[in-house]
Amino acid sequence: MIVTQRFLLKLLTIDDVNQNYLSWLNPEINSYIEYAKSNTSMTALRSYVGERENRQDVLFLGIFTKDKQHIGNIKYEPINQKNKTAVMGILIGDSNWRGVGVAVEVIKASGDYLVEQYGIETILLGVSRNNKEAIVAYQKVGFKVKDQNKNSIKMVWRL
Repeated sequence: MIVTQRFLLKLLTIDDVNQNYLSWLNPEINSYIEYAKSNTSMTALRSYVGERENRQDVLFLGIFTKDKQHIGNIKYEPINQKNKTAVMGILIGDSNWRGVGVAVEVIKASGDYLVEQYGIETILLGVSRNNKEAIVAYQKVGFKVKDQNKNSIKMVWRL
């Protein structure tokens, strides 16, 4: 478990998959989340989370408030210890927690953890060009634009 000033980051398990989590994957609400673009069911979501449990190349963390409210997830997949890289994705599912610095706090803390536990030196991510709020948050953390096209931006953070 990773503890930040406001949050607890813990390994996500199928026990954390509930109707609230499933509701975050509505494409009308979260159009920037690739996984949300497919018709997702509770069974499919439980399978998705279950497939990532206990994998050495995946760190899938639930973001919980200190009073145990699940508000989002951050995932590193794949983690490549040989190349010292990880690919990151983050979802702040609870709309009440968007725009209040969750991403910056959680990415910094989990980045430190990846350095200490996995020897990671570089984190990569892809983001829609239209997701301006996320791009600003990533830049606050230290991500830099690596490549871009008309739809998306690839960013890199050297730890």
